[in-house]
Amino acid sequence: MAGPAIRAFELAGALGAENEVSVAAPGLASADVEGRVTAIDAGFEDYEALDAAIRSAEIVVAQALPTRLLARLPQSGTRLVADLYNPTVFEVLEAGRDKAPRARGRQQRSVTRSAGAMLAAASRVMCASESQRDLWLGMLAALDRIPLEAYDRDPSMRSFIDVVPFGVPGEPPPAPDGDPIREMFPEIAPDDTVLLWGGGVWNWLDAQTAIDAVLEVDARRNGRAPVHLVFMGVGRPGDSELDAMQATGAMLEHLRATGQEGRRIHVNRGWVPYRDRGDWLAGADAALSAHHDHLESRFAYRTRMLDAIWAGLPTVATRGDELAASVEREEIGTVAEPGDSESLADAIERLVDDPGALEAARGNTSALADRLRWQRCAEPLLRWCREPAGGLSPDRALLRRLTLSQYPGIVAETAQTDGLRGAAGRVGRNLRRALGSR
Repeated sequence: MAGPAIRAFELAGALGAENEVSVAAPGLASADVEGRVTAIDAGFEDYEALDAAIRSAEIVVAQALPTRLLARLPQSGTRLVADLYNPTVFEVLEAGRDKAPRARGRQQRSVTRSAGAMLAAASRVMCASESQRDLWLGMLAALDRIPLEAYDRDPSMRSFIDVVPFGVPGEPPPAPDGDPIREMFPEIAPDDTVLLWGGGVWNWLDAQTAIDAVLEVDARRNGRAPVHLVFMGVGRPGDSELDAMQATGAMLEHLRATGQEGRRIHVNRGWVPYRDRGDWLAGADAALSAHHDHLESRFAYRTRMLDAIWAGLPTVATRGDELAASVEREEIGTVAEPGDSESLADAIERLVDDPGALEAARGNTSALADRLRWQRCAEPLLRWCREPAGGLSPDRALLRRLTLSQYPGIVAETAQTDGLRGAAGRVGRNLRRALGSR
């Protein structure tokens, strides 16, 4: 799982302590969930299964929903909590960078209108940080979605939009079952220092600068223990175009040009299962996260940095996002300027070459993890489930306008990928659903 699935999976478990919860995802089986959580094997294309699940629920929590299903939601009486922890309106600027200009523009318009439609349909909204809350409050204001009567009842608007951070499991990682890092990469000696890149290599991240920084550190070692950078997984199993980005290939090409793969830089071409990640974290000395300086970074919440906090790993990060600010504020590692390999190399050395700094950062990381347990992070959402009658009523006119405005782009994109026949079939299916004949 990547960040969006991890968040849905863990929040379902936190809600299951007080509620009957179903979690829907493609390929999900009953063995994947625990407690009072029911698994539903359904993705975006499984309209009927999702429709039935939503109609049987009192509250649906979703990061996104199929356009036609979202448009029907107010008729069902089910309340929507929109989970907008992912700043899609800025992420799309980087995610779509590989597309032709016209297709990129269609994707940007579609994602922006989709986010607006979620805000129009939602009874409540949650996000991962105060800066994200500012982003969505601004979008709500632009959409004229802050009714005066709601503001007068709650001038803070916390009863409608609040922060539910990305969390960490309630228990620390179990004792490792072996050392998968050194088993996969035997070039790393037991006493060598390992920096772990925890997630994929997406367009908004800066793996090349991370590689250059570690090679700069290596050039400075002068007999000190080597420092290695391990990419935990770049072959995410998935079926959407987001799962394959130009950045992954660019990183591998950059690495080939250095000639250093297998010496100080190591790449797992696969993907580590979520339940196995603790063993990889246990084999590392610190985590490394680097990104470019752009709008996505300003509002991002780097979910794989939470794994490092869960495992008590100090972190080296580039400045500019919420969790990098936490690294400085909570003193759980060191930070560097984005895009600057020498600055990042300095930050790495300040941490890994100072045993006292490493030990202090580990202690501070453990204290922060206690404050970020999923059950604690989920408290606003749990409160809304206890009091489902609050929040706002959906704005049906706004929802209808934003929903319909997405279809020209959807049809054009489908025609490009599936041909005119595929586009016609999709339009026909949506018309039948709109008329109630699914």
